[in-house]
Amino acid sequence: MKVIDQYAYRSPLRHFDPVQKVLFSLLVLITCLIEHSLLLYITVILLMGWLTVRKGLTPIKLYIMLMLVPLTFLILSLLTLLFDFSTESNSFLWSIHITHMYMGISKGSIEICLFMFFKVFASVSCLYFLCLSTPMNDILRVLEKWHCPTFLLEIMSLIYRFIFVFIDTATTMYTAQVARLGYRNFHLGIRSFGMLLSTLLIRTLKMNNVLYTSLECRGYNGSFNVLHEGSYKSLPYLYLILVEALLIGLGIIEFILGG
Repeated sequence: MKVIDQYAYRSPLRHFDPVQKVLFSLLVLITCLIEHSLLLYITVILLMGWLTVRKGLTPIKLYIMLMLVPLTFLILSLLTLLFDFSTESNSFLWSIHITHMYMGISKGSIEICLFMFFKVFASVSCLYFLCLSTPMNDILRVLEKWHCPTFLLEIMSLIYRFIFVFIDTATTMYTAQVARLGYRNFHLGIRSFGMLLSTLLIRTLKMNNVLYTSLECRGYNGSFNVLHEGSYKSLPYLYLILVEALLIGLGIIEFILGG
């Protein structure tokens, strides 16, 4: 989380209009979710990767590592789609007999998994483009312009803040435990980890009370006033329309050729 936030503030794309970046990411994301085109998914992955790495100056190694984060969850999900059950084995490319049924892999299930794999990564690449080019404050500012409920924005802001506080506190406590050889064996490691979780909960609750008290002392009235950049670079909306039209066109072309 901290690394993503750091590169979002360092990115040259940060100085572009956040409304356009949020709108662009959402439109491409919605297109990926609606369309059923392998060509479109691959194009989105390459486009978002190029924008994030080439224009946003995000290190390629970091970007690949971030893209691999959802891979484990994706593989587990795809396994449930890959295998199917039937009373006949003729429809399977490979199957095993289980009691009165067959469990196997069919051509249709492989196609579904293939499309789902690239759809997920295309959607994730849209979100990473937004996260690595737009700080959270700018995203909240855009949601405020779009008349998102104020209380929801305040909750999002506080949760985002507490994520970093939580990580810093956990890291400090873990480092202290390691320095005292709290993880020198498995049994002691389990005991130390349990103590870390229990102490972390207590400290987080205390920090929550301290934060609320400090907000009240500073005249908190239910809304945060955050300074934003006075002006942003802006691109013609025609570019966004052209990119979106190109992606939709790729989906239509693949549909026609496939049909």
